[in-house]
Amino acid sequence: MIGNLKVLAVIGILTFGSISCSKDSTTEPKEDPKPVIKEVNLPSATRSSDVALIYHGGSGRIPYNPEQMKHYVFRDNAGKPEFLYDSFLFLEIYTTLNGQLFDFGVEGEGRKVPGKSEWTWLLNETFANNRGPDAIEYTIDSLVQKGYAPPTKRKVIFAIPNPIYGNKSWGMVDNKALDLSKVDDRVKAAQWYVDQVEERWKKKNYRYIELVGYYWLHETIDTYNQDNLLVDRVGNLVKEMNRDFIWVPYYGAQRAHEWKEQGFTRAYQQPNYFFDPKSPMTILTGAIDFALRYNMDLEFEYDGRIAQEVYASRFYDYIDKFQEKGVWDKKQVAYYDGGGGWYEMSASKKTETKKMAKTLGDIIVERQKRLK
Repeated sequence: MIGNLKVLAVIGILTFGSISCSKDSTTEPKEDPKPVIKEVNLPSATRSSDVALIYHGGSGRIPYNPEQMKHYVFRDNAGKPEFLYDSFLFLEIYTTLNGQLFDFGVEGEGRKVPGKSEWTWLLNETFANNRGPDAIEYTIDSLVQKGYAPPTKRKVIFAIPNPIYGNKSWGMVDNKALDLSKVDDRVKAAQWYVDQVEERWKKKNYRYIELVGYYWLHETIDTYNQDNLLVDRVGNLVKEMNRDFIWVPYYGAQRAHEWKEQGFTRAYQQPNYFFDPKSPMTILTGAIDFALRYNMDLEFEYDGRIAQEVYASRFYDYIDKFQEKGVWDKKQVAYYDGGGGWYEMSASKKTETKKMAKTLGDIIVERQKRLK
């Protein structure tokens, strides 16, 4: 298991002792000298700047193995690494299990409401060996052994699935069947998930990444179903553990302007501009202005369609408007890439796609330098 491996930096070259022979006697080979071990203890990060949204676990997702995840951790510049995202938010919304589509966020037509067994499946995928968080640890380990340690530990945040209102067959906690039409039982389901994450995280014993918070998956506050009461209580239990409580509402979400009053420690506003070529520029600028007015951070959005000219143009619109309105200089940014988009960009051989990856990468690298 990656987290249980002791990270070593080995200095020196192992050599065999010489063997001398004579007519009457022989000399046993000398023992190989023990490698000199250097342990690297990274400090915790006091703040963050750039958060990669990692859609991990669902059917159809890339596995986020080390070969893929390394592109999120650093980029190569003339043989030396330049560190990129300092934080990683692991989440999942959809997956297909046994031919049925499950939605961890909301109830909807054609989508089943997941219960404890599906939540457990998601935990198993999240903490699968050599994937996701393991892959980040492995990547940093490989860099440390080459003498390139990041300045601080990388931050990790995990989403809490929405205990969807009304589900009476979610499962049992403490030998009691939960009724998710009751706020108390919805809180218990969320608490169970958080406890599971904490337990599994501890067993991994990571050295170079640190668990700093939880993300509320539902992108609006459904007051009709008393989500305001639910979120307030879940936020309290998260903050009592000295963890951050994060939210990324869509543009126009209920209570987005009251994110602090709702108990979140940080909120990132989604512009939702990239996805529809008919969306006017005022969608993007309006979302930025809204975030600035209510002291929110921003989400940068794109997906695998950036190879198409209309979407490439929108990609650059985000870059330009974030620059124009000071987002790059004074705000944290969460990056939505559609689930593997940054990996695809970074590994692409296409000239224009490589240019886009370099343009955004340059911005992130410079923002990371300001964290030091």
